[in-house]
Amino acid sequence: MKRILGTNGVELLAPAGNLQSFFVALNSGADAIYLGASDFNARGNIENFSFENLKDAVRQAHLFGVRVYLTLNTLILDEEIEKVLEVVRKALDAKIDAFIVQDIGLAYLLSKKFEGIELHASTQMGIENLEGAEALKSIGFKRIVLARETPLSEIRRIKDNLDTEIEYFIQGALCVSFSGNCYLCSLLAGASGNRGRCKQFCRLPYTMKTGNGEKKGYLLSTKDFCMLPKLKELVSSGVDSLKIEGRARRSAYVGQAVTTYRKAIDNDFNFNEQDIANLKKVFNRGDYIPGYFGNDKIIYDKTQNHMGVEIGKVVAVKNGKKFIIGGK
Repeated sequence: MKRILGTNGVELLAPAGNLQSFFVALNSGADAIYLGASDFNARGNIENFSFENLKDAVRQAHLFGVRVYLTLNTLILDEEIEKVLEVVRKALDAKIDAFIVQDIGLAYLLSKKFEGIELHASTQMGIENLEGAEALKSIGFKRIVLARETPLSEIRRIKDNLDTEIEYFIQGALCVSFSGNCYLCSLLAGASGNRGRCKQFCRLPYTMKTGNGEKKGYLLSTKDFCMLPKLKELVSSGVDSLKIEGRARRSAYVGQAVTTYRKAIDNDFNFNEQDIANLKKVFNRGDYIPGYFGNDKIIYDKTQNHMGVEIGKVVAVKNGKKFIIGGK
């Protein structure tokens, strides 16, 4: 299916954790949408999609020239191979455009069994240099979803030396571990994030003993990132697809994020402070940083959830008269 991209020729890729978010993304101006089925995706604790509603969603997306990618971005056990192959067969029957894969063995199997299948390398493969991108292209990947830690200089190096598509995250949550490869929940609770079962232990409060006493807070909780100020540099460096993180977030977040970035992309990557404020209203953890492109500290230890936008400060609290409704 031929894509119809925005004025700057770069793809805006939106998340969808359920059917409502899917249609919000579609109506807000996404060029492509990524989602997961009930199994084998790294967001196993959300609603996701059945194959009954997936086929209709893809059909409607294609009517508007919007592509749909299925996340198969968990590690696969040997006894699950036949089941995951059946998922792929059903997804291809639903006209899914591409598959986002973490497991190299699964990628090899899919390329052998399904002629012409389009594979995208998940960010959880941790690719952040030319050598890694070359290795994945050689085994059949059309697109590399780079690690968030990849610097602009390495993006340019990849594009200057390799004919491959590059996808890069521009908005959403950061993982405290490298490229989402966290094993904390796996070690402590047998719930690996690489199997779609992350319990977000990094968002809990901790106490750290220091030489001067103790430090308490959300010591492993990372800030959210917002790449609006870096969009032009990303695209000029060769990024083909700008990806919004957030399949586990509400449809209101998806709608605002897609709307804001659609506006910036179509306006030669210009934006204003109100655009950032609009994003912060729907989800703001740690007051945003520009990914790993600055020297900002990525940890925000005061709170681990949505903090909104500051509208004022409480300077005093005074007790007033008590009013009784219906009485004297």
